[in-house]
Amino acid sequence: MKIAIIVQRFGREILGGAERHAALVASLLARHHEVEILTSTAVDYRTWAPVLPSGPAREDGLVVRRFVVERGRESFWPALHDLLLDGVAAEDFAALAAADRVAFERRVRAWPDALQEAYLRAQGPHCPALHDHLRTTRYDRHLFFTYLYPTTLDGLDAIGPARARVIPTFHDEPTALLPIVGRRLAHARLLCSTQAEVALLARLHPEAKLDARVLGYGVALPEDRPAAGPYDSPYLLFAGRIDPQKGIAELLHWYAALRQVAVPAPRLVLAGEVLMDLPAMPGLETPGVVSEERKLELMRGALALVHPSPFESLGIVLLEAAACRTPLIVNAACAAMVEICRDGRCGIPVCDAAEAVAAVHALAGNPALRSKLGAAGRAFVTDRFSLPAYEQRLLEEFPRADSA
Repeated sequence: MKIAIIVQRFGREILGGAERHAALVASLLARHHEVEILTSTAVDYRTWAPVLPSGPAREDGLVVRRFVVERGRESFWPALHDLLLDGVAAEDFAALAAADRVAFERRVRAWPDALQEAYLRAQGPHCPALHDHLRTTRYDRHLFFTYLYPTTLDGLDAIGPARARVIPTFHDEPTALLPIVGRRLAHARLLCSTQAEVALLARLHPEAKLDARVLGYGVALPEDRPAAGPYDSPYLLFAGRIDPQKGIAELLHWYAALRQVAVPAPRLVLAGEVLMDLPAMPGLETPGVVSEERKLELMRGALALVHPSPFESLGIVLLEAAACRTPLIVNAACAAMVEICRDGRCGIPVCDAAEAVAAVHALAGNPALRSKLGAAGRAFVTDRFSLPAYEQRLLEEFPRADSA
């Protein structure tokens, strides 16, 4: 089977969750099929500037075809985004009161189709040659990553729906409310990471009657051993993009509340690319982007991995930390992360600073609880998210000729 994997950007240096997921799926499917990755020449999702060479290349054994970004993010897109938000800070969307949420949804759903199209197209990237390639090149299956960008939404228009699959990375954000999103995704089979993602698609777009099911994810299980340590003092870990939309402001609020009542308080380590201004705060450490080995070592040694984002369809770092026997503290507003904590019995969802402080105190004061959550997390990831299990689920969607 010849499979095209379409993703908005791709490369070893790109750290986004959708891009990592695309690389994982491509590497697994390439063991059984002919796989090509179709992507843009962009690296930065904020501008989509074309910086990489166009044309075919072979990277880590995979065929990658890059197509020129002819238009990146339009200069007027921030104004459209402000119009969509209508005064609501993006990071506060998940915390809207019920009545405010209903009013917000009603307003967004009333947008004319032309305005919805303008918003989605203005964020970029536009790669007309990619869509021409889809129209003129025969593939047995097409797999698109992320519902959000023209690479997927226009790509679905460029092909017949019978062979389309989408891993939507769909989460509860204002853009997800646009009716045109549901209509476009109705042309494909949607392969979701969690049951919460399936439920959200059905709730936000019931009229589209979407074909969505859980595919999950796969994690290479790290070596099962304690941290190399010893560490000077306990610490909490966040690993990922340090960005307002990841809930970092909320996390810093939680940490300030913790420091008021805990003496001494554990340190807070934010590991990842810093894309926002951070305050000077005692106990806060920002080592920047770390290697995969260093990230796993930080996970092993952490009192807990803390993930404050309300906008996740999965949270790959949760699975990695759980596989390292590290308990999780997550934002209870994110149904997908709550699902992992609940089903894996490996973490504590929290609604506010008081609950976050209580969760940290519970783990710091009860090593047996930390050990119990850690053991459950390791077993959960081994059972539900191992690479062999994920590869088998992929082959059910993309069967080999000898098993079709």
